[in-house]
Amino acid sequence: MKKLIIILIVLAVLIFGGIAYATSWIDETVTEDALPEDVYDSDSTTEQGMQDTAIALFNPANTEDEYTLTETFINYVIYDSIKNNLNEDYDPLGDCETSDCYTIQGSRYADVRYAYAHLNDDDQLILTVSAHRDSYPSFDTAVHLTFDVSIDVMSGELVLTLQETHLADNLIKESTLDRILGFADQEAIEDSVTTGTLDLDDKTYTYTFTP
Repeated sequence: MKKLIIILIVLAVLIFGGIAYATSWIDETVTEDALPEDVYDSDSTTEQGMQDTAIALFNPANTEDEYTLTETFINYVIYDSIKNNLNEDYDPLGDCETSDCYTIQGSRYADVRYAYAHLNDDDQLILTVSAHRDSYPSFDTAVHLTFDVSIDVMSGELVLTLQETHLADNLIKESTLDRILGFADQEAIEDSVTTGTLDLDDKTYTYTFTP
């Protein structure tokens, strides 16, 4: 799952680079206020947060909303992935004011600043990755990936299935997404996912809970 988040961030950077001059239709500002404080300000480690949330999610006696738990679980995975694989200094809700604290990864096209999951009214999970560019042409924008969520508590299985991808309010065609993914070695990417199973052909991710 950690590798999946990295892939999505790279996808965002590729999209930002290809359309950097079309700022009139990609404008969208995301601030740190959108980040899940319960994850970023938690007293637990990200690994402990993931484990505790997964235990609650797949507990048959659980009374909490399973989609809210899924949102929290994925946000722990995102934050853990950023800290361990991209930028160990990332702490956008902390007191630090250096660029490393609020930039996931920089590039000549844009700085990727925030990545987080949130639910829509249909209990779909939306992964939002935002970017900012200071130099001309300056812009703020965001990629939104919308997933259907399937949870089988008895089998301990969580499945996310990608349904739509948007750049700001603009729908990105599946064929365009496929071309972007085509630049990568899909088999190597799938094999590199150590937690769960990523299928880039079907655009699904499966996590199986093991007590």
